[in-house]
Amino acid sequence: MSGLDIAITALYFGVMLVIGVVHARRASGSMRSYYLGDNRSSWWMLAASGAASNFDVSGTMFLVSLFYIVGFHAFWMLWSWGFFNAAFLMAYMAVWIRRTGVMTAVELMSVRFGDERGGRMARTAGAILMVTFLVFSIGYAYAGLSKFLPVMLPGIGPGGGQLIALGVMAVTTLYVTLGGFSSVVVADVIQLVMSSSAGLAVGVIVFLKLDPHLVTVLHAKLSTDLMPHMRMTFPAGYESWDSFGYLCIYWVLSGLMLNMSGAGGHYGEQRFLATRSDVDAAKAGAAWGLFLLPRWAMTVGFVFIAATGLVGASDPEQILPIVIVKMVPAGLRGLIIAALFAAFMSSFSSTVNAAASMVVRDLIEPARPDLSAKTLIRLSYGVTVLLVAVGVGIGLHAESIKSIWVWMIAGVIGATLIPNVLRWHWWRFNGWGYAWGVFAGLGTTAMFGGGQALGWFGVAGLAEYQYAPVIWASTLLGAVAGSLLTAPTPDDTLRIFYERVRPFGAWGPIRALSSPAVLPARGLIALNVILGIAILLCCNMSVFFVIGHYSALAAATLSAAAVCAVVLYFTWYKRLPHEPATR
Repeated sequence: MSGLDIAITALYFGVMLVIGVVHARRASGSMRSYYLGDNRSSWWMLAASGAASNFDVSGTMFLVSLFYIVGFHAFWMLWSWGFFNAAFLMAYMAVWIRRTGVMTAVELMSVRFGDERGGRMARTAGAILMVTFLVFSIGYAYAGLSKFLPVMLPGIGPGGGQLIALGVMAVTTLYVTLGGFSSVVVADVIQLVMSSSAGLAVGVIVFLKLDPHLVTVLHAKLSTDLMPHMRMTFPAGYESWDSFGYLCIYWVLSGLMLNMSGAGGHYGEQRFLATRSDVDAAKAGAAWGLFLLPRWAMTVGFVFIAATGLVGASDPEQILPIVIVKMVPAGLRGLIIAALFAAFMSSFSSTVNAAASMVVRDLIEPARPDLSAKTLIRLSYGVTVLLVAVGVGIGLHAESIKSIWVWMIAGVIGATLIPNVLRWHWWRFNGWGYAWGVFAGLGTTAMFGGGQALGWFGVAGLAEYQYAPVIWASTLLGAVAGSLLTAPTPDDTLRIFYERVRPFGAWGPIRALSSPAVLPARGLIALNVILGIAILLCCNMSVFFVIGHYSALAAATLSAAAVCAVVLYFTWYKRLPHEPATR
């Protein structure tokens, strides 16, 4: 790194600390101030914050390696990552989340299942599982950053990379702890601007770099075939993906359940709970997906540079930092590095803030309701530091970014998918069912995790499509058995939840007890979801096609996105109700 690169990066870290200090006073007023910013943030800022939180160093490194190895087939994997979640959020799910009126994704359990023992068990089970996932997310972030830094700074070595990664996490933890959710949102907006600018710059540079010869090489290397072939051959470390067709089925099914369950169950829900109105929540859901597009320009640029042979790497997960070192000029390199640090910090800060909120709000506060707001906020400081320390410990023992990410999605999140879908769509599902389902899924996940670690399933281990359905089956069995073998949630609790949220699904008995209301047509909601998915897919693919000089395909995807957008303007945007902002 040149002196200019270091100066740009140092300036960025200084600004982030100032943001935390400035927001410290505002955040200390109440728990709602600390964790939701008193519902004062604009919908576009909350959408930008969510998008920035999805743009991180580890994920970008993994995406680059994934598309380099798999080519355009990698779009199938995006289902399980929730990349199409914005379509469900804008159509209906963001409004449902906002109407619950709670402070955390896990606190929703109290509104849905009540405050009796079953409801408390559901809230506890949800908190334990999501905090587990978020701690793994911290480890995933640390593993990616510590792998990124030694390539960027060759003289520091792996140990130096780990120390600098700890320093970056310490700075992030400081401004999150001081400023709470408000500082996270403001910092995220700045970080999204930086990362988007850097992403677009990379995309433009690579587009201009690809001369006719390199375009020919690229098109020969990366096939635009998207068909999920049942058998494909992958390099060492990815052998478990050889049965690719089965993986695609798994990714689509898990993605559909994830999208129908909420906004991820962690920091995503905070963005919609913090909006001023239902309409703002729906707009934020739509904008979230579109704000992520510049990320693809950076991802695509790095993939194409490696695919054309301009830069090589023995480890696909190190393509990104190697391209930055070898291909990007000083100054712009500093902007990209600062942007990637920004991406890391935005994702990390959202993860830490959400995890701390669940520990304090959903585990400590229910057990000690007599604690004052100031005491709870002080506890939040200590919990934040503890969670980061545990996450770092997990990251230190990770073999690769892929190993953590796959286990997080298929294992930990897999145990929540079915219970989180059922809570919205089945009236008879109760708190005991949620707790039984989650713990059954976690138990099965632990069994497979232990077996993988001990080599029970061979050197390569089991692929996600082999063990995830077993986790789902155990979760479903626990959820249904727990619900039907225990008393249902009281009708009053269900009626209040139904009248507040107005979900669709198997709510017949509760709908009959509730006040009548004009509900949006399910067919129209389904149409908007399909159109939203089409726009997101076409926009994401068009970034690849434009930068890679796939001219005909770029024109086709952009035209299809434009047509879907026009239809959505009339079927979704024009039908959003006009309502005053509320808290």
